[in-house]
Amino acid sequence: MGFCAFVMILGVSGFSLLNAVASGAADNQVNSNALPIIDAHGHLNGDMSAERLVQLMDVAGVKSMVLMARYYQGARDAGNGSDEQALEFARRFPGRFIPFVAGQRGDLGGRNRHVWEGPTQIGDNFLRQAERKLQSGGYFGLGEFILRHYDYSNFGTQGGNDVDLPVNSYLMHRIAGVGVTYSVPVLIHLEAEPDKVTAMAQLLDTQRGTKLVWAHNCGRSSAQQIREFLTRYPNLMCDLGGMTATQQGGYGRYWPKQTPWIHLIEDGMGKLFPEVKALFEDFPNRFLLGTDAAHTPALDFYVERITRFRELLSQLRPVTAENLAYGNAQRLFGLK
Repeated sequence: MGFCAFVMILGVSGFSLLNAVASGAADNQVNSNALPIIDAHGHLNGDMSAERLVQLMDVAGVKSMVLMARYYQGARDAGNGSDEQALEFARRFPGRFIPFVAGQRGDLGGRNRHVWEGPTQIGDNFLRQAERKLQSGGYFGLGEFILRHYDYSNFGTQGGNDVDLPVNSYLMHRIAGVGVTYSVPVLIHLEAEPDKVTAMAQLLDTQRGTKLVWAHNCGRSSAQQIREFLTRYPNLMCDLGGMTATQQGGYGRYWPKQTPWIHLIEDGMGKLFPEVKALFEDFPNRFLLGTDAAHTPALDFYVERITRFRELLSQLRPVTAENLAYGNAQRLFGLK
């Protein structure tokens, strides 16, 4: 073979190799700005209008949003938020809202620990109402049930006293059973303190047929602890509600206080920690996104929270990013 022919073959081969490398690199990148997003951890107050929510979702590129009412009397921005309001929003804007039967209710709150520990009229009434609503087919989940929660003040709103309710409890097991009956997920807020982690494992050991979602990256657990739970319990999912470290604070920072068992997912500048990135890649079907705009003033930062999630998604493989953005929620809620 002549020298010129050899150079030509080498050039063609090199060009093909560069194309292959470039193609492989493209396969490992995702245009996160083009991804539709399902906000799987959203809230609803009486003074939130459907029109405002839809407008924010359109700007942020959010396809659908979970709506969980907050039945707390006296909360400054709670108004008369209700399950019925969430259902009305969903009917007015088909496909945009995913109503839950709300678990944040004063009669199920921290001052009524006895309601969780055994049969009570309050607990029975809630379960009857929940079943009646789920039978309508308009609701897609149960929660958020606040079991271990820290006191806070944010957006001029007092978050109430610390909540410390039993996890592996009579009422929680009955709620889990309702979730199984109607094939809907149950969302729990539980800070991952050591004794709470033990109790959560006990609940999951018993309720292996329930689709349980552990809010805020499984209570802001370490990546290793989450890995162990996801390996052991295939019915468990973690949502990333409020886990973006944006300027207004939230669960993406050490807020409302720092404890030894609180772990973040990113460095505060939009870069995933390596162990968290590896966790998402190894369990791409087990995480959900969520903004957790629990108070109406937090909507001022809604687009910012979604933008930060898009930054995080851009660091993942395309299939992982798509699952976290919308695929996992779509399957969990049985959406078309």
